[in-house]
Amino acid sequence: MVDSQQQQPTPPGWVLYLTSAVTGFGVMGAEMSAGRLMAPYYGTSTMIWSLLIGAVMISLALGHVLGGWLSRRADALKLFFGSLIVAAIILAALPWISRPLMQESLTWFRQGALGILAASAVGVLGLLTVPLVALGTSGPVLIHHAVHDREQTGVVAGRLYAAGTLGSLAGTYLAGVILVPLWGTTHTFWLCAALILANGVLGLVRGRMAPVAAVGALILAAALAAVTPARPVKPGEGVIYEAESVHNYIQVRERNGVRGLYLNDGYAVQTLYSTQGRLSLQGTWRYYARAPAWTATGSPSRVLLLGLGGGGAAVSYATLFPEAEVTGVELDAEVVEVGRRFMGLPESTRVVVQDARAFLARDESRYDVIIVDAFDFPYVPFQLATREFFEAVEAHLADGGVVVINVGRYQDDYRVVDAIAKTLKTLFARVEGVDVRQSNTVLMAARHPRAQDVGLDGLGLEQGDARRLRARPLKPWEPAEDALVLTDDRAPVEWMTDGIILSAILGQ
Repeated sequence: MVDSQQQQPTPPGWVLYLTSAVTGFGVMGAEMSAGRLMAPYYGTSTMIWSLLIGAVMISLALGHVLGGWLSRRADALKLFFGSLIVAAIILAALPWISRPLMQESLTWFRQGALGILAASAVGVLGLLTVPLVALGTSGPVLIHHAVHDREQTGVVAGRLYAAGTLGSLAGTYLAGVILVPLWGTTHTFWLCAALILANGVLGLVRGRMAPVAAVGALILAAALAAVTPARPVKPGEGVIYEAESVHNYIQVRERNGVRGLYLNDGYAVQTLYSTQGRLSLQGTWRYYARAPAWTATGSPSRVLLLGLGGGGAAVSYATLFPEAEVTGVELDAEVVEVGRRFMGLPESTRVVVQDARAFLARDESRYDVIIVDAFDFPYVPFQLATREFFEAVEAHLADGGVVVINVGRYQDDYRVVDAIAKTLKTLFARVEGVDVRQSNTVLMAARHPRAQDVGLDGLGLEQGDARRLRARPLKPWEPAEDALVLTDDRAPVEWMTDGIILSAILGQ
């Protein structure tokens, strides 16, 4: 060990503050980008985000310890700025290395090997930790070399922390809100890598040429990114479109004249559309279309779709009930655009790009049919599963109307389904349901008794259309006795879904 008198010359103060900001930007930019990198394969559940955030925190903790040890070496700055260059290279390569690994894990997942899926997720996080550890060394190293007067330690450390925090703030907002939707995940990683690379060069080169060398490195990295096309995020058979919005990874696949809209991990299809002009009434969409049969009013005059998606239900209502005024509420504007371009979303559908609860708070209309299709297991937005939410839904329900809800589940685990059903029972006299496939349960809630239902014969449909809407009947749904009534104050749906996922991984 040597003291600071023998250490290599310290770069100008502005370089140290800039380095703190850039490393902060790199940490948060990489974290936000990694979340989107994993979403098409592992989804966006709280478990995935917890693993990701935990990996980042562990990496930074290790980096802080390593930086403290490194700061007393005579060549600390050389090693630190050199490690930034290595970190930049790894970050730039991360999308190319990790995507084949994650894609292969999905093959095993479809064969029931959930453990391999989990192991690959941990492996991707392990790749991310290497550059983050290097970035985490910045705090101790920069403080050690920026402080020349012990009395000024707090002042200098505070300024460096402030610079790093502002850089982290910029990385969070730019990556999450602007860069990923505008340029995509891969190019966002490359931008973070380019800034870190230029910073490493700036710290290693001495004299007046340092800024020139840093700018040259940045331009070179940007030029390489510009001429290198990003590969498809999630290649697969029949993919005709993919995009990354603020909220989702979006993919459209077509096979045998049928298009499917998939979000994030693509565990379930969000919307089906036939390019040959036939209605897609498979699974849950059949129950959405036949919902007016459970009303006491007959053919609906107003229909509300909370969770429009690509517009599958909207297409059915525009075809079967053309006189109905259909309003679709969707949080993701890009999903709506995909619905218009690829999924036949009717122009007659009134589209509102907004959160469902915010819409209900300002809307004053009443609807004969309200369909809630904002759940895609394991992603259950808790705010759309509580008593307070369903109170708002019930207030918008016309006399004799019905509420239909699609609730995802995993095989025979009904924890989430039962919790939502029990919550509905606190507001509606009648709650019925039916299992659809292995991963969905359709629940129906109404104020009127079953005897008042108009049935399919009361809808005035053509015989062929009525025949296509026949399906297994709903039955009164009796939730488990220990099921929770969900409220805004207590709605542990993430805890329930994470428990289901963990049980599946452990084979229990």
